[in-house]
Amino acid sequence: TLPQSEQTYLQSLQEKYSFSFQEQRQIVETASDLLQWKMGPIERWIDEGKEKKAQGKKRGKALVGNLLRKVNEERRRPTDYADFFPSERLPDKVRSVIVHTQKIMGRCPCPVEGEKTRCCNLKTLDAVQQCSFGCSYCSIQSFYNKGEIKVVGNLKERLEEMDLDDDTWHIGTGQSSDSLLWGNDFGTLDALSTLAQRYPQTIIELKTKSHRTDWLAMDLPSNIVATWSLNAPTIIGKEEHHTASLEQRIAAARKAADKGIPLGFHLHPMVWFKGWEKEYEQVINVVTDTFKPEELVMFSLGTLTFTKAVLRTLRSQGRESRILDMELTEAAGKYSYPLETKRRMFSHAYSCFPQQWKQTGPFFYLCMEDPCLWEPTFGYSYTNDRAFETAMKEAYQQRVALVDEKRHLSI
Repeated sequence: TLPQSEQTYLQSLQEKYSFSFQEQRQIVETASDLLQWKMGPIERWIDEGKEKKAQGKKRGKALVGNLLRKVNEERRRPTDYADFFPSERLPDKVRSVIVHTQKIMGRCPCPVEGEKTRCCNLKTLDAVQQCSFGCSYCSIQSFYNKGEIKVVGNLKERLEEMDLDDDTWHIGTGQSSDSLLWGNDFGTLDALSTLAQRYPQTIIELKTKSHRTDWLAMDLPSNIVATWSLNAPTIIGKEEHHTASLEQRIAAARKAADKGIPLGFHLHPMVWFKGWEKEYEQVINVVTDTFKPEELVMFSLGTLTFTKAVLRTLRSQGRESRILDMELTEAAGKYSYPLETKRRMFSHAYSCFPQQWKQTGPFFYLCMEDPCLWEPTFGYSYTNDRAFETAMKEAYQQRVALVDEKRHLSI
């Protein structure tokens, strides 16, 4: 909801120009975005002195056109965070609710029809729903009730009774919550370990932005892979509220590697902002300086992608954020950066890796991205989803087997 002063101003414009429903929607969305970016109020962006020759609705149409042109010029530029200091967000108050009837298995959010994005056939397991981190771009908040953490109370029993399909070889647990934020507080890792032991050829992936490491005292099967989402320090500090810093995430991952846990990293979502080249290069340098390429199973690249529902949720929350200060281009039924912007970000990131990492390192891939971006990023591509999935499966299982062998040799 817009502040009363904004509503009063927009109402006065409506009385003057009788905007169409679509024009009203565009103005309200723009006003909301500008306030979230701390670039408002919208009155600063509207010049009623222009188009004086036009009258009534025609003048209103011209006014909206000028507004959108100015705002779109801002969107096309890399986001400037230098003068953006969001108010400190208090941690969300959450309460745990134990549930026993939830559906827990699903599939990745790639488009179902066609191969509009290169898809790896990931299956998802929702042991916990909702997250107490405060990432401004997160889609989880649009799926679940705010302030309520739902935990599958009988997870171990459910997984013991579950028979996996033959094509289920890779299960992700970070789609509906942070996989390691809760550690083993609810017995989640115990339950996942039981499943991993039953299906030793199935990779179970944990994904986190936390620096929690007490779970390393557990004896986890080697087919459980711990991965960390990474980002530029500017984005972590200004958009990924309450998450661990880059240094804390790397330190936690290093501890996991020292315990013989297979690792992975996701540089996701990459954000187009002023200074992005230098900061993302620094992120990759930290990774390659801290880890050996053979310690990692995978390294993925991805960027911001929003459904209409998520865009509505982010705007309705009204939180200070510049994450939507971007050019929203239609992409496989969702909204994301233009392909050329993605090509520049992804190819730059991959170019920062030493040649040894590209030849003998982790399995590199693009997450939920257009197939046309693979060749300019990596210098190779896959003809279809099946070829991509086969290559990923072979690489993951070989790397996990290697880590497992080293773990047993060190005992």
